[in-house]
Amino acid sequence: MTPEFIEKEVNSRVEKLIIESVDRALRSYSDTGKMIEKAVEEALKVERLDLPSYGAIVTQMLRAQIEARVAPLVAGQLAADMDELLGLAPKEVKLSEIADQMREEHEGKGYGPVITVIVEHKDYGSTWLYLDEEAHHERRDKYLCKHSVLISKDGKISSARTSDRDVGKGWIGRAHGLEQKLRAYVACGTTIILDEDAVITSVGDY
Repeated sequence: MTPEFIEKEVNSRVEKLIIESVDRALRSYSDTGKMIEKAVEEALKVERLDLPSYGAIVTQMLRAQIEARVAPLVAGQLAADMDELLGLAPKEVKLSEIADQMREEHEGKGYGPVITVIVEHKDYGSTWLYLDEEAHHERRDKYLCKHSVLISKDGKISSARTSDRDVGKGWIGRAHGLEQKLRAYVACGTTIILDEDAVITSVGDY
């Protein structure tokens, strides 16, 4: 029963008691154990697992494949369309040149007035053009013309209508002749030079 022996045994018992106490306190059925278990569970909880559906995966794969194949085709078509558009729309064009192009379709098919080009100057420098490449109308019947174009003082197209549709807003579908050119003029900001008020509207020996 030496002091050293007693101290050793007491320390051993105390250490064992502490270990057992901690073990009991941290067991799953203890209050502390339950708190720790709940805290760990909360820390490991996955709030939302966004796994893509089979359909979403297939859609993504299809989109990638389609874009890879379609993009070059679309780019090529757009380039061709732009070339066509720029070819139709010079930086500026004279009204007499537009009239010449309108009459071309009628050359050799008869004589007399075949197209309509009516120039109507308005206040503040703007001008209305009434055009029809298919028929000749008198000035009093200007609203029967297929095309009407408002030219601003600087020669730019402020407004244009063809077949009762706004050229500036555009629409789906191909166009031909003057309608196609007007679309291009509006899109590219072509300046129309009003070089003549009374352009030639006849063909043949008239």
